[in-house]
Amino acid sequence: MKKISEIFSQYKGLSKSAYVLFLGRMITNMGAFIWPLLTLILKDKMGYTPTMISYIFLIVGFLFLPANILGGKLADRFNRKRLIITFDCISVFFFILCAFVEPGIWMVIFFIIAGLFANIEGPAFDALVIDVVKPKDREKVYSLMYLGHNLGYMFGAAIGGLLFANHLSLAFVLDGITTLSSTILIIMLVQGVQKVESEEEENEYEEGIHETEKISNILKKRPSVFVQLLIFLMGAFVYNQWTYTLPMYMTDLFGDDLGSKYFGFLSSFNAFVVIFFTPIITFMSQRFREIPKIFVGQLCIGLSFIIICNQPTYSIFFVMMFIFTIGEIANMLGSAPFISRRVPSTHRGRIHSYMNIAWFLGAAIGRVIIGWILEATNYSVTFVSIALFGVAGVSLVVYNYYLDRKIFPKLYSATPAQRKEVQNGTDYSY
Repeated sequence: MKKISEIFSQYKGLSKSAYVLFLGRMITNMGAFIWPLLTLILKDKMGYTPTMISYIFLIVGFLFLPANILGGKLADRFNRKRLIITFDCISVFFFILCAFVEPGIWMVIFFIIAGLFANIEGPAFDALVIDVVKPKDREKVYSLMYLGHNLGYMFGAAIGGLLFANHLSLAFVLDGITTLSSTILIIMLVQGVQKVESEEEENEYEEGIHETEKISNILKKRPSVFVQLLIFLMGAFVYNQWTYTLPMYMTDLFGDDLGSKYFGFLSSFNAFVVIFFTPIITFMSQRFREIPKIFVGQLCIGLSFIIICNQPTYSIFFVMMFIFTIGEIANMLGSAPFISRRVPSTHRGRIHSYMNIAWFLGAAIGRVIIGWILEATNYSVTFVSIALFGVAGVSLVVYNYYLDRKIFPKLYSATPAQRKEVQNGTDYSY
């Protein structure tokens, strides 16, 4: 019972702003009907082939690159809270416009514009999360943000699957309203920066340097950060197949109407597993460093696709999604803090923009390559190929572990509080 109590009490004592951002993230994703269904909108509402859809995602990904770069520079130069408010409002306006046009070119244009402004805002939000929490609480706060994301998404995905066939316009409107509501929360309640309060929390690798220092110079001096960006790219290549290949697979197996509903329920199950297991995995993995978590996460995500490669029954998709989601949680708990502890505070916005760029490139390239494989072969070969790309990403994680230990040795040393536990047999060296 004591362990169970510790699992749920680990989120106590965080800053007020952390709880506000958690609530805002939950509200936003409660209306996140459209993004998971975008592949189905292009395929079933607009009649595009898998290859055409992959090209659209590729074009959108390249359009988002300058938006992320601009967003990163703005986040390091201007007030991050005001940036979030401004670009969220613009994004919501164009997103709601999608509700007033039929599925077609104008819907795609409005959707892309909304996404552009959302991506300009992204680096500011990521950096703000770091700004308003204590360094020692970052894993817990990232875990909490992830819970908020999935608490909202659990309901949103299922509702989106139900609205997809006959009420797509309503889904756009509700998505915009919920995003606007979370923005209002940030305006009213998010406070300023939390300062480091003790020597134990200090990390010399985060100390600010002159903001004019080029990102390229930082990456040359800290190559494991650059390798982690490549891991983000490889991870996105594999991870995003669950919103590209998987929904097409399910509509081909079960039909357009039933397949979209099944995919919505499966997406909600993904969120349910995140909600139930994130606190448990966060608590159990406290003694592990970031890269071992990333290793486990990438491995589970990649290998999960093997389970569904031979036209399984619907119930087997839930087994696949369970393993996939456990990997998703572990990867998040490792990836999010990894960057924050190895990048100067003056450059967080720009580095987060590069993270987003790596993610978009990986997702877009992955859709194109997997689209080619799918049209040339079949789903069985396609899912095996996805798993092999996942294994390649895991190999890169192993390489980065040894590289990172050489570059950031102090991050692999135990803190005073951890040294007491080392005396009791807990090893914090990995």
